[in-house]
Amino acid sequence: MDCVTAHSQQVEIVGFFYQAVDKAIAYRLELVQREANNYAALEHGLPNLWWAVHQSYEQKKWGLLIAFREALQPFLDLRGYWPQSLVLNEWACEAAQALGDAVSVARWTHDRANILHQRGEYRQAESLYRACEEGFRVLGEADMALKSRHMRTLVVRAQGRLAEAEHLCETIVVEARKLGLDRWLAHPLYVRGLLARDRGRFRKARESVQKSLALLTNTNELAMIAQCWHFLGELALLEGHLSEAKAQLEHSLQLSQQVGILRRVVATQRLLGDLAQVERRYEDAERIYHEALTMVTQIGDRPQLARLLLSRAQLMLHLHRMQDAVSLLGGAVSTYEAVGDTRGVVRVSLLLARLCLRQKAWEEAVRRWRTALKAAWSAGLLHPRVLFGVPRRRGRWW
Repeated sequence: MDCVTAHSQQVEIVGFFYQAVDKAIAYRLELVQREANNYAALEHGLPNLWWAVHQSYEQKKWGLLIAFREALQPFLDLRGYWPQSLVLNEWACEAAQALGDAVSVARWTHDRANILHQRGEYRQAESLYRACEEGFRVLGEADMALKSRHMRTLVVRAQGRLAEAEHLCETIVVEARKLGLDRWLAHPLYVRGLLARDRGRFRKARESVQKSLALLTNTNELAMIAQCWHFLGELALLEGHLSEAKAQLEHSLQLSQQVGILRRVVATQRLLGDLAQVERRYEDAERIYHEALTMVTQIGDRPQLARLLLSRAQLMLHLHRMQDAVSLLGGAVSTYEAVGDTRGVVRVSLLLARLCLRQKAWEEAVRRWRTALKAAWSAGLLHPRVLFGVPRRRGRWW
């Protein structure tokens, strides 16, 4: 009798434990769904929320796991919690596979490629985007197939394959029009602007992005609108229109902060730091770069890290701190090599070769020059306007 009673009590304890866990998971899911746009609250409670996500996965509660994914993933991506984002994405794909939901598997694989793209893992992202496009076409999801190809265009461009990116972009524009996705044309038009700027065609670049911005009017795509203003601000800075650049970049920064997308905040802060350099406000530039570096370290955005190191190197040269500049440039070229950004490798290697010549370090200069030439030849970047993308920026040393 005592054994039966003890066993009954154990069953009650186990049952109570599982009820308590289920209630805790349900409470945390409700919290995430209620506070989906309150990033401060989500950051504060992330350890507890992640415990609930992990419990949902361990218990194979696929419906709950997918609900957590839908509510939590945007926050994780925007705030740069990419390790957790990748894990949650993988678990959600497993859940969708278990439920036989092929469309969700394809969509979340596309999202995984987006995360890798933001981290600068271009080759992996390209492979996944290609697979997603093929998968979406099999599933009859033509619009999503087009979006995967659009994102592949961006990672192809990031690796310096400009001709291939231009061809992909044009096929996207043609197919989007056939599908009647006129408003979505803002995205490939923006990429068309990027590619025109890469080749130094500023007027064409500005026209493309202005058309993109016009299509985005009266939409809630604030992140994309912020990107367009960032682009226009960068063009103005490159052309030496400083007051125009400042207004456009500050507007972009305000929108990005409103959305909460840290990588876009970092990118625009970097350009505002460059602007401060051009205006010889070196202390302001150093402060801005320091703030941006703190954020970029937090989110692990390697492409933006490389660009920030490059900008800080130029500041060090203005301050006559040659060794610091060379060290920063070395970090930049290593980062560009890691992410597969051939144009970045070429540009920084050429800059390092130039500095080595000034220091009469002949052997190192030749080594850097060979690195640049080899990378440029392999990627078809030997034309000067393709290699450098833009003419000299006023007040800059390259």
